[in-house]
Amino acid sequence: MTEPSTPLLRQYHAIKKQYPHALLLFRLGDFYELFYDDAIVAARELQITLTARHRERGQPVPMCGVPYHAAENYIARLIRAGHKVAICEQLEEPSKSKKLVRRDVVRVITPGTATETLVLEARENNFLAAVAGLADPAARGGATLGLAYVDVSTGEFRATEFSGPQALAKLRDELGVLAPRELLLAQSAHGFAQNRLELDGFPATITRLDEWVFSPDYASRLLSEQFGVAVLSGFGLEGHPQATAAAGALLHYLRETSAVSAERSPATSALAHLDRIQFYEQTNALVLDQTTVRNLELIAPIFPEEREATLLAALDETRTGMGGRLLRAWILRPSVDRTELDARLDAVAALRGNAVLREELRRTLDGVLDLERLTGRITLGVATPRELAALGHSLARLPVLHEQLGAADSPRLQALRASLDPQAGGLAEIGQRIRRAIADDPPALSSEPGIIREGYDAELDALRLLSRQNRATIAAMEQRERQRTGIASLKVRFNQVFGYYIEVSRPNLPLVPPEYERKQTLANAERFTTPELKEYERKVLTAEEHILEIERRLFGELRAWVAQQAPRLRQAAAAVAELDVLASFAHLAAARGYVRPQWTDTGELLIAGGRHPVMERLVEQRGERFVPNDLYLNRHTHRILLVTGPNMGGKSTYLRQAALIVILAQIGSFVPAREARLPIVDRIFTRIGASDNLARGRSTFLVEMSEVAAILNLATPHSLVLLDEVGRGTATFDGLSLAWAVVEYLATQAQPWTLFATHYHELTELEQLLPGVRNVHVSVREAGSEIVFLRRVEPGPADKSYGIEVARLAGLPRSVIERAREILHQHEQSEHQLSEALVPTAAPAPPEQTGLFTPLDREVLDALRAADLENLTPLEALNLLARLKKQIER
Repeated sequence: MTEPSTPLLRQYHAIKKQYPHALLLFRLGDFYELFYDDAIVAARELQITLTARHRERGQPVPMCGVPYHAAENYIARLIRAGHKVAICEQLEEPSKSKKLVRRDVVRVITPGTATETLVLEARENNFLAAVAGLADPAARGGATLGLAYVDVSTGEFRATEFSGPQALAKLRDELGVLAPRELLLAQSAHGFAQNRLELDGFPATITRLDEWVFSPDYASRLLSEQFGVAVLSGFGLEGHPQATAAAGALLHYLRETSAVSAERSPATSALAHLDRIQFYEQTNALVLDQTTVRNLELIAPIFPEEREATLLAALDETRTGMGGRLLRAWILRPSVDRTELDARLDAVAALRGNAVLREELRRTLDGVLDLERLTGRITLGVATPRELAALGHSLARLPVLHEQLGAADSPRLQALRASLDPQAGGLAEIGQRIRRAIADDPPALSSEPGIIREGYDAELDALRLLSRQNRATIAAMEQRERQRTGIASLKVRFNQVFGYYIEVSRPNLPLVPPEYERKQTLANAERFTTPELKEYERKVLTAEEHILEIERRLFGELRAWVAQQAPRLRQAAAAVAELDVLASFAHLAAARGYVRPQWTDTGELLIAGGRHPVMERLVEQRGERFVPNDLYLNRHTHRILLVTGPNMGGKSTYLRQAALIVILAQIGSFVPAREARLPIVDRIFTRIGASDNLARGRSTFLVEMSEVAAILNLATPHSLVLLDEVGRGTATFDGLSLAWAVVEYLATQAQPWTLFATHYHELTELEQLLPGVRNVHVSVREAGSEIVFLRRVEPGPADKSYGIEVARLAGLPRSVIERAREILHQHEQSEHQLSEALVPTAAPAPPEQTGLFTPLDREVLDALRAADLENLTPLEALNLLARLKKQIER
């Protein structure tokens, strides 16, 4: 493509070459313009008109534009679509430069670095992640992989490592739970798509960086400089080179994209709120892989339209965005630290028992805006006057919280109170200085007047007074000149071309004083100026400009000073967020009758009158009552519960309910039950529902077996396993054999607490064969041809599945239902005949049955008679039946 020779487009191309992978928003006056391919992409994404420049030269340049004052909305739409945007500003006023205006990129906004309110979800983190170690060819075989992630908008910065044969699978699981918006990889990294990664429904933009960016040595230097330390051991990174490399790559990328203009703050100060990093092990928390997060609908519903069907939606009674994000983080990483959990539960109990204090705190929290994200935008140098004012108003609420918490009877609440002490760390001074400087209703942009409060700066006040008195001054000058010259029609006026002037009609020209200087001649009048008017014009015309310059300077100085207080602000924000979540838990416990869980060290898991926290809420909204159920597991006699019963009877709800109650307890919440005695669980596994992955060539059954394999390989005696209908994705005998073998393995090898829902009634025999296996069923009451689902879980196996009755309730045609009953009757007769054949006898073989099912031939009957039924193991019996089935089907 030949570049047009205009100076403007040459300037555009020089800047665009520096940012080839971003859409360049090029400031031209009151618009941001996009050219060439950028314009085509932006016009399509934004649904705006695509035009062209220089058509007359035969080289049309595609272009489109958006108004600068409304650009944030358009930028947000581009970022949400996965694009990167480079903001190119004019660095000088056009009036001051007769040549081409100097321009440069001041910021690059990407899906993982965005801090704009319109881009972010208030109650969700916006993570940028990086992975190191994937360039190693051994990574697939067990090399160490490093993962780091950061939320630039809040300052959260963490890193970890994965090693061993399952390293890549663990990495993918962690990414699936984090759902980063952007992922940084080395150019040679394998195992991921080139540009876009679908993480369980959450799309992530992939950005490739040079290999050297992921060097552990470079990363160590960068991180040490950022945190102002000589070594990184205090952050837990010592001995973790891949985690260090991933964290360094993040910081490198953030410095490249934040405050890149020379006229902006240096990169290090622009990221001042990134003042620490935390290394963590995946096992430091209750591990929930992305399959479990999806199956339990912790954060997102399986069916997108059912937004209220998640645990997060059922629990989130927080009053602030910070609290909402912390609750989400706790749900995804429940604690395994009993001391920490007891501290949270003590705080919840104290607030539950003091309704007045609880509701006072929640009302005060209503007035606190997002301190974390406001602080993040301030340190990045992009906070607006209104955002700085919002921080000041929010900080004014913290002394109120501090005072209210004085009545709280809990060590954790008192610790939070100390973090909110207005005198500690100058917290009160920060808010007071902001409120003293910023007007009550400042403009949205720092380029507009009215930011600084009256009385804050004497020079600014004088200029404002001059500006306000302009009309009166001109009127007084006009009146004085009329009296001095005797010209009654004399006028003092202003226009954009000539500025201020004195206009005298032609008949009055002889009365014009000699000090008047002619400025313009008209047909019926002449225009003049005077030294006094020139001086006044200079003052007035520069006053507004001076006002803007002073306000911008004062605002910038204040914003920079507040950015230096970022560590103290982050400490206060963390305290507010935790207080918000704990008060929300207490509110839920009081409103919904939740009880405090008790911890056990014996391996006993008892839930009396347990209720599903999400289903209970949805059922009550329909005016119905949720049926509570008991659950009992232990290490010896009740290690595995086989749950049988009809479809729609409540088996899956019972399984999920158990897991959700454990999660609630391990985030520090009271639980929906009459009583709960629980062990500390290290991991929850689920295999629930069918999920084809056709895009990756994986069938339902292959996905099911992959999930079961992960459970069998990774489960420990401290894990909770939920299995629903294992084996149903293949032939009956294959599925039954696999399900049987899985139960045997869980009972004798891994030995986790297990709930196993199944329609294979043959599995109920395992209660007599394996220690620790017990049968329970969801009960049904028959009333003639009708069935009533009682939703009650009771001891013992179910006697039948009621599948045809469930199909009738689903609305299948009557003829189909009747035909199904006929087939079922024939099948039961065939099974009865088979069972009789299993009994040795000298009587002649029964006559062959004709009809739907294949008759039993002589070889099959002979094989059955020859079988040693008394000494067959369950597995040998299943294998025999499988061989006979194949012979019958020949």
